[in-house]
Amino acid sequence: MHLSINRLHIAGKNAALLVAMLLLLPALATAQKNTNAERAAALRAKFKDAKLALYGYQSEYTFDIRNSTLQATLREQLDIIALDGSVDYNRPVFYNDNITVGETELRYTSGKSLPVSKTCGNYEVEDIFYSDAKVCAYKFFLLSPGTEVTFTSRQTYTDTRYLTKIFFHDDLPVEERTITFSIPASATVEFIEKNFDGHNITRTVTPDGSRKIYRYTAKNLKALKSESHSLGPLHNYPHLVVISKDFTASNVKTNVIASVDDLYKWYASLVKEVKNDQAPMKAEVARLTATAKTPEDKIKAIYYWVQDNIKYIAFEDGIAGLKPDAAQNVYNNRYGDCKGMANLTKEMLKIAGFDARITWIGTNRIPYSYEVPSLAVDNHMICTVTVGDKQYILDATEKYIALGMHGERIQGKEMLIENGDKFIVKKVPVSGADQNLILQEESLLLEGDLLRGQGAMTIHGESKKNILYMSTNIRQEDKHKLFDNLVVPDYTNVDQVKVTNTPPIDREKAMEIKYTYGLTNKVTRFDNELYIDVDWNKAFKNLKMEDERLSDYYFNRKINTKVTKKLKVPDGYTVTHLPKGLRKSNDDFSILVSFEQKGSELMYTNQIIINHGRIKKSDFATWNAAIQELNEVYNDQVVLTKKN
Repeated sequence: MHLSINRLHIAGKNAALLVAMLLLLPALATAQKNTNAERAAALRAKFKDAKLALYGYQSEYTFDIRNSTLQATLREQLDIIALDGSVDYNRPVFYNDNITVGETELRYTSGKSLPVSKTCGNYEVEDIFYSDAKVCAYKFFLLSPGTEVTFTSRQTYTDTRYLTKIFFHDDLPVEERTITFSIPASATVEFIEKNFDGHNITRTVTPDGSRKIYRYTAKNLKALKSESHSLGPLHNYPHLVVISKDFTASNVKTNVIASVDDLYKWYASLVKEVKNDQAPMKAEVARLTATAKTPEDKIKAIYYWVQDNIKYIAFEDGIAGLKPDAAQNVYNNRYGDCKGMANLTKEMLKIAGFDARITWIGTNRIPYSYEVPSLAVDNHMICTVTVGDKQYILDATEKYIALGMHGERIQGKEMLIENGDKFIVKKVPVSGADQNLILQEESLLLEGDLLRGQGAMTIHGESKKNILYMSTNIRQEDKHKLFDNLVVPDYTNVDQVKVTNTPPIDREKAMEIKYTYGLTNKVTRFDNELYIDVDWNKAFKNLKMEDERLSDYYFNRKINTKVTKKLKVPDGYTVTHLPKGLRKSNDDFSILVSFEQKGSELMYTNQIIINHGRIKKSDFATWNAAIQELNEVYNDQVVLTKKN
């Protein structure tokens, strides 16, 4: 490669630039030898806007019996091509206490090594440490479009219980992806295929001596896309759930996880290893229950104390985050993860004489039931307690939730409840959208061009829980802003908004906020006519679903919002125009907007219900059509005309 320099004045920064360019000459020459312009052009056309792509991605899992356990070695090869120039890339390789990282290598297609920097440490998500989840990041630089490199890595699963699920998609688009499993005849491994419909994925099974080779091949996979308001990739992207059932060594058959019985035995064995000491909590339990009149009162006192006094930290420790911390540690430290908090709740209830039990569960981000016997089914731990014929489900990580209520994320999910050597499987009850009702009732009148109102907002369920959490974790001087913006969002400095009560912290009652306001920009006067905007919240205005969205749209809760307003028609005016209103209803959602005159009052109602808290992708067209009509209603205004 020749570098031509004509009439270059070498001084100061220019000199430094020339030196840098000269130093790059060897790298430029090497990159030139390892470029594939045709492949880059074809992939650029296929995967628009991508800066890098994988034209090949092979994962080879080899299962073997070592040290009386079934282990698996993973060898991965990524054939990477730059579709743009000057691209920095970090390739992560994850590991933990049961997954070790072996040799890695990065080379140009010519075989020459490529400089790479390696950084390893704790894996953090939103500033939260997962102590046994770690990552090594391999950073390298691709200078020219079409540059091809191969990255290989090795990992060993020392216990295949922890090899649970494998995705086909990657953070980079992939032209061809293969996943291969080499299974000895002495082991039984099952593969459960999830979300394969609509994807070009083939499977072959071939014998290889005393082994079977399972090979999955997928082609033309777009990059894994993170979407807001989504339940996550397990619901949408094709993947395999790997079930290591059993193996035979020295004529002895050993179950790994062949059934939910084996899964429970494994979970229970980890819980048995925990050395709980009830002594530090006994005085506190006695104090909390001293004035309780009923068993339910005692449970509430303990449950609410754990919610209020133990800080939830998603801190996974021990055996891949499955073993709870001892109750006394969580009590003394005043923090813990879900497992530690569930264990503490159980021990405190046992001190009070209750039949309390550890319970495993998967949140709604995991679309599996216990028909899939795998550690992948569960990502959460709670506590259940039985009183007579009643069973209470206690999730202390759900701050400000009342006894008998259940967080949206676990409703309808199966629970695995400890029961000695056995177990109990039950489902968490599902509540309807009424549990999350937000009701806003207002009375309005006109004072010149000022729209005055007074109202009350009553908030139930998930929203109330979230507001209580926010209001107790912000500065005292910011609380009034929180509640003011709840009742009248986006008010201006010249508006008058005042919350007239202080909503109490009460888990068991609906939150009620009373308020008054005077708004300056809701009335427009033209000659003898007044144009009035009676709804400035305009719930779900413009919330249209994008055609290219892959996942259902999830609102994080079932929704039932109802707004009613009464506007007194001022003396000397008559109503000459009302927006037409709207009524739409199906199994998933309903929209009711109406305008009606009753004597000297104008009645406005807006109620939107989303029964399951999500809009399915298959219903996007129906939803978008309804939102289009809703926007037309919102864009219309009430018109009052002055009488002659």
